Amino acid sequence: MNPEKTIKDNDNERYHELHNLEEYKDIGFNEEESCYISSLNCSTHRAYEDMIDTKKQYNKKGGILGFHAFQSFKEGEVTPDQAHLIGIKLAEEMWGDRFEVVVTTHVNTNHIHNHFVINSVSYKDGKKYYDNRENLAKFRHLSDCLCQEHGLSVLEEKTCAKSKINFANYYGNYVNRSNYHTITKEDLDRAISMAYSYKDFLNLMSKMGYEVTNRYNKLSIRRYNHKKNIRIERAFGLDYSISEIERRIENTKAPRIPFIEVYNPDFYKKLKQYRKEKSKSLYGKYKYYCFILKSVPKQHSNKKVSSYLKEEIKRMEELSEQTKLLSSNEIRTKEQLLFYKDSINIQISELEAKRHNLWIKYNRTKNEDIKNDISVIKNELNSLRKKVTLCDGIIKRSGEVEENIEEFEKSIGKGKLKDELK
Repeated sequence: MNPEKTIKDNDNERYHELHNLEEYKDIGFNEEESCYISSLNCSTHRAYEDMIDTKKQYNKKGGILGFHAFQSFKEGEVTPDQAHLIGIKLAEEMWGDRFEVVVTTHVNTNHIHNHFVINSVSYKDGKKYYDNRENLAKFRHLSDCLCQEHGLSVLEEKTCAKSKINFANYYGNYVNRSNYHTITKEDLDRAISMAYSYKDFLNLMSKMGYEVTNRYNKLSIRRYNHKKNIRIERAFGLDYSISEIERRIENTKAPRIPFIEVYNPDFYKKLKQYRKEKSKSLYGKYKYYCFILKSVPKQHSNKKVSSYLKEEIKRMEELSEQTKLLSSNEIRTKEQLLFYKDSINIQISELEAKRHNLWIKYNRTKNEDIKNDISVIKNELNSLRKKVTLCDGIIKRSGEVEENIEEFEKSIGKGKLKDELK
């Protein structure tokens, strides 16, 4: 928390702009007050207390209390904003699903660097962090991949000079021992070998229960029952880049399995459900065989509404809601509307901060009363955000109306318009 290390006067304003970046918003962190200090799964300004509370909850106050890791960048190659963003991403991918972490970026040396302080006890299950060479290899691998994605330098030598340890081998051992990674790699190879095209490959992955995301022309996949994405090119090598997958699809043809869904764990849950329905009624038996034949009937409404009419109904409802908002709050000028919108945004920020703290408490205690309070806040936030959307719609529509009036006046002339009005 030393301001001489974490605050740069020239970058203070830019730090707050960092939180507005779309890439930062995807991670899901709230803006912190201190410069270049962020946290995962704990409060930044009471991180020590939060970590101690986790240890007390699982009665693990002895032994190693925490771990320290750091990530350094080549001199003059990275800005403090970029370094901090990379540090947050690295911490989120390395420890974010189980541990409380504080991330700081130090800008007081020629080499900008990130520090990570990790609680030794997991807030999620109470298990301790295992500090071994495989995890260290994973940490280095993730750091290198993030730096390469941002066009930054990484260390070329992979074997440590003194100990002769090759961390690339340890990372390979980590991937091979992970069931999630192993099964995912097998399913990827299966889909690539059977696909007719890249689009067909995506379809096969979806049927096997994977969500595929293309971000910055790199694929990440996640199985529905897992929280973590796997960046496949990063985890399994260049053979899993988009261009290489397309090349492999063209050159590899394996026999097509007629029911690829059997590799989806969710398939057996649905099969069990349809089997139950089969034994209850004739229609249940019909639905079961439709499921087997991959032709499950869908319920459709008999009434068909044209897309044009749907848009007009939606627009009418929106105008009605906007009118009610203006009337109920006695808003007559644009200044009053902007003031009202700002007051709503302040309420949203306060509720989001309150919800964030409640989630931290719930993750420690699993108290259902806290979860009910979070649900109440969620409903309030939805209502307030709807009001902000209505305000934005009013502002946009009023601007369009003013432009239309100006164009109309120009087209017929102001003098002629006055004469016609008289």
